[in-house]
Amino acid sequence: DQGAYMRTPALTVPDMACALLPGPYLVPAYRVAAHVRLTNKTPSGTYRAPGRYESTFARERLMDAIAARLGLDLIEVRRHHLIPKSRMPFDRGTDTLGVHVVYDSGDYAGLLDRLLDHIKFSGLRADLTRRRGAGECVGFGLSIFVEKTGLGPADKALIEARPDGTIEIVTGAASVGQGIETAMAQIASEILGVPIERMTVVHGQTDRIETGLGAFASRVTVMTGCAVHAAAAALRSKAIDVAASVLGVAPGELTFLQDGVRTTGGDVMPLAEIAARSLAAGAPLAAEGWFRADHMNYPYGIHAAVVRVDPGTCGVQVERFVIAYDIGRAGNPMLVEGQLVGAAAQGIGGALYEEFVYDETGQPQATTFADYLMPTLAEVPAIETLVTEDAPSPL
Repeated sequence: DQGAYMRTPALTVPDMACALLPGPYLVPAYRVAAHVRLTNKTPSGTYRAPGRYESTFARERLMDAIAARLGLDLIEVRRHHLIPKSRMPFDRGTDTLGVHVVYDSGDYAGLLDRLLDHIKFSGLRADLTRRRGAGECVGFGLSIFVEKTGLGPADKALIEARPDGTIEIVTGAASVGQGIETAMAQIASEILGVPIERMTVVHGQTDRIETGLGAFASRVTVMTGCAVHAAAAALRSKAIDVAASVLGVAPGELTFLQDGVRTTGGDVMPLAEIAARSLAAGAPLAAEGWFRADHMNYPYGIHAAVVRVDPGTCGVQVERFVIAYDIGRAGNPMLVEGQLVGAAAQGIGGALYEEFVYDETGQPQATTFADYLMPTLAEVPAIETLVTEDAPSPL
């Protein structure tokens, strides 16, 4: 249901849902068709993980149905069908957003084991059995999913070292609250050895950089981050060349170390001095970096929840919520955790509270936050996160 008219995202939601519906499982045969209708409802657009929320719900409920109908354990049904680590890279056989879907890496069963160990599943299951025996309506739910990130085709970054010891990074990406300034500074700092406190990240300024695709599809840390990495590496090489010219030695005799260049004799020329020398010679100490990709990457995760239903009121209480997620490499673990916790709160809202309701004549009934319910701290438990780096992308 696309609503009254097509918005900018167009068919992104059904397109992504069709391509990633099989998720982390081996599916011997798969055919899919999306039927889209325009109705007199609110126009549809992308919100967060478009197509994955819907398709993951359908797929994981199907796995539960298989387990229930055959009298099998819901964990073992999933484990049996998971794509093994030895099959990576795995061609999913579908396309989305103009890209062929090939899972680049993953150890799905390994992450499942780590999650079960983290929550001490055998003890948890025994406790739930005891509680149900005492009359409580309480249960355990688990969902495994494959995400996508790093949508190309390219990103560019500019970087400049200045005589005052500061570094400026310019990118065409957009900051929408995901911590781009911190992440990009950290990446450059790892290459240059300059503390992030002396770095400035400029973003979204079209008079400073002509290339930029913004922030969407979980792409900034992958695409812009790799462009910043390339720019910082180019700046480091340029600093060695400038220092070699000043000192009258071959570049091979110099070594870049934290915040400067060292000669074979042990003398150090700070990066700020190199920048001043370069500027005095008529050019700032600056470089650019590009990162191009004709593919996407596919991080993956598992959500687990303990939920209780009050039989008197039908009220739902999420008692425990755990996220295990392998993202390859966490540039900033704190930012990653913030993304995951916020997304879990959004998911709980979508699953239990938020709904656009219409009457028989098509009039919207959820017109204020008194009718359209949002989860608060009272409804969202403390989210536990287990971020792993067991299957870094080879790309």
